[in-house]
Amino acid sequence: MTFAFLNPTLALINDAQKQKAETLIKILDNDNISIALAFSRLDAQNITVPNAETAYNEGLAHAKEAVSLMNEEKFSEASIEAVEAMQNFEETLKILEDASPVEPTATEVTAEDVISLKANITRAIEHIERLENLTTKAATAGYNTSAIEKRLGEVKQHLETATRKLYARNIEGAAEELCVAKTLLDELTEPFAKLTNLVKTSNTEKYLQEAEIRVSVTKANITLSATLTPEAKEDAITALNNSEISLANAREFIENNNVDEAVGELEVAKKWEEESDRAIATVAATPTSVAPTDESLTRAETAASP
Repeated sequence: MTFAFLNPTLALINDAQKQKAETLIKILDNDNISIALAFSRLDAQNITVPNAETAYNEGLAHAKEAVSLMNEEKFSEASIEAVEAMQNFEETLKILEDASPVEPTATEVTAEDVISLKANITRAIEHIERLENLTTKAATAGYNTSAIEKRLGEVKQHLETATRKLYARNIEGAAEELCVAKTLLDELTEPFAKLTNLVKTSNTEKYLQEAEIRVSVTKANITLSATLTPEAKEDAITALNNSEISLANAREFIENNNVDEAVGELEVAKKWEEESDRAIATVAATPTSVAPTDESLTRAETAASP
């Protein structure tokens, strides 16, 4: 059987998720052929492998669901089901290979090469998607990413060509295209490291500026409060003074391009802000008090994740 999707309107949709789902489903067809050949060879030797049949049936169920979701234009969900089917198919082939009492035929060797190459291409495509997400965030923040975007486009073209050659069973040609794509990706390692550091530094400095203002305003509100006891004021102000020391340390680290240490100081500063909150928690809060937030710090810490 093959996993053809039937909705004729899909060809009109220019959607990256659609293309990814189509690619995965086409690869499933190749996997399915390889499994059928392996089963046939074992059947000819009167060998049955129940575990392989179970894994294969599970894979077929996921594959059929992927096609169904594809026809419903639920491309992201279809890709998830297709990946599940691939894992079941790969498990099936592994079980069949272990159960085979003879050396694999040339056809099976080719099938193994196809599966391995397909997995490498899929991983490369997923890596490109993560890099594209980071590039988009950086571009939105105002960084010049045109050179990186151009190179990513070149990498994608080579991966698309590799996929087409894989469908045509041109394994050598597909491997060459994948090799070129990986070489281009390696050349992006340093530019992406610099871009990641720039984004992380920018977000860290943004949080630092917000924290400096927040602590200053909060100290002023506590000082002017008519409802806090002297003891509560003293404890809260002391905590905020400690927070300001950590913020000053963080600024010095940023100026010395040591972002990781700066983030550590910002975490300490945040804890002192929380300590200030606890110091006045038992007393009625002033209407003008400002509660600290860690939202910006979270953004600074996670901005570099692709």
